[in-house]
Amino acid sequence: MLLPTIIVGVLLVANKVDAFVRRDVSSTNSQPNILESFQRNIDQLRNCIDQSLAKAASEVNEKQLEPVIAVVGDQLNRISKAFEVLTVPKTPPKE
Repeated sequence: MLLPTIIVGVLLVANKVDAFVRRDVSSTNSQPNILESFQRNIDQLRNCIDQSLAKAASEVNEKQLEPVIAVVGDQLNRISKAFEVLTVPKTPPKE
């Protein structure tokens, strides 16, 4: 009767021993480097955007861009004419 009690007591003590063991926390690097993770996510986002823009650009037809180019050209002509008018040297009035 005494032997089973001692064995049970030894097993209970053996189970609790690991709670008293200290770990060296300074040697473990449990925290991930946040900047590396952020840089990796930014690189993945950049690749995703590059692929999306490349796909969108490959689907664009030149005929679809003609109206946009025409409007941009008209606006540039207006701006250049206004710039010419505003930068013309003033001639003194003739007497």
